[in-house]
Amino acid sequence: MKQTYQTARETAFAFSCQGDELIGFIHEGDHNRQIGVLSLVAGGPQYRGGVGRQLLRLGRRLATEGITMMRFDHRGIGDSEGSYRGFLYIEDDIAAAVDEFRRRSPWITGIVLWGGCSAATAALTHAHKIPAVVGIIACNPFVNSPAITAKATRNHYVSSLTKMAFWRKLIHGDYSLRDYLSQGRQMVSKKIGNGLNKSQQTLPDGDNVSFIDELLIGLKRFDGKVLFLMGDSFLRSDEFDVLITSSPEWRATYAKNNHERIDIQGGDQVFATLTAQERLFDAASAWLQRTFPAQLSNYIPTPHQDNDSSRACQS
Repeated sequence: MKQTYQTARETAFAFSCQGDELIGFIHEGDHNRQIGVLSLVAGGPQYRGGVGRQLLRLGRRLATEGITMMRFDHRGIGDSEGSYRGFLYIEDDIAAAVDEFRRRSPWITGIVLWGGCSAATAALTHAHKIPAVVGIIACNPFVNSPAITAKATRNHYVSSLTKMAFWRKLIHGDYSLRDYLSQGRQMVSKKIGNGLNKSQQTLPDGDNVSFIDELLIGLKRFDGKVLFLMGDSFLRSDEFDVLITSSPEWRATYAKNNHERIDIQGGDQVFATLTAQERLFDAASAWLQRTFPAQLSNYIPTPHQDNDSSRACQS
């Protein structure tokens, strides 16, 4: 049965970012809890279904636990005005949303950014530039590059050779070992080709710095708490592991005391199944409650039924 949530008051509104009107939504929580969650939308221009529905369910879930959450569409996404800029260029959008969140929820003094895939990378890159941000929940950060993707893909195919399930299928004729190895080589070559343009994206400062270099800088400079939520059924999680073991600087930055990681069983790119999504929400909620404990209160949320009939989020 689909999990439903009751929540407090929900408010939709518009606010400005450099002359463009952005659309936001607040799920109001406990006024004695000073930490709020601001969710970022991943990917390119899209409608509000799919991952957007997941963020709606997250907002309602957190509000039932007293945590106020704001969702918003940055420029060029969903119902907001402006041109789509990509995840490298939404620092101003995040800053405007943080200001609006705190204006409309004056009891909020610190913000935790929530993002998946490219939105997680954006949060990790830009958070240190926004003083009110005290934490990040990063789900499957996007770190695609030719070298990283090639190594992760190669590791995936090689690791399969150590699993009994693979050899059982081979013995029963489900696999051809020659075809399997050939497919692996083709996948590595394809991933390298697809990743060339993505890895060469540059930041607005014009320094020709790759977004992965900028990600490392952002993570090093951010002193707040970070929770990495990684799907265990997704190649991009392997890409992230390849990245963080790629150099002593990355290993040291990832191992900072204020960083924590939880691998979500059955989690794919967007935690599409209801079971994986609930595990994702459970892990995030427990971390928020533990890391940013609330003051004592007699808060009772106003009931609001989640009537969403969808069972999974689609990318």
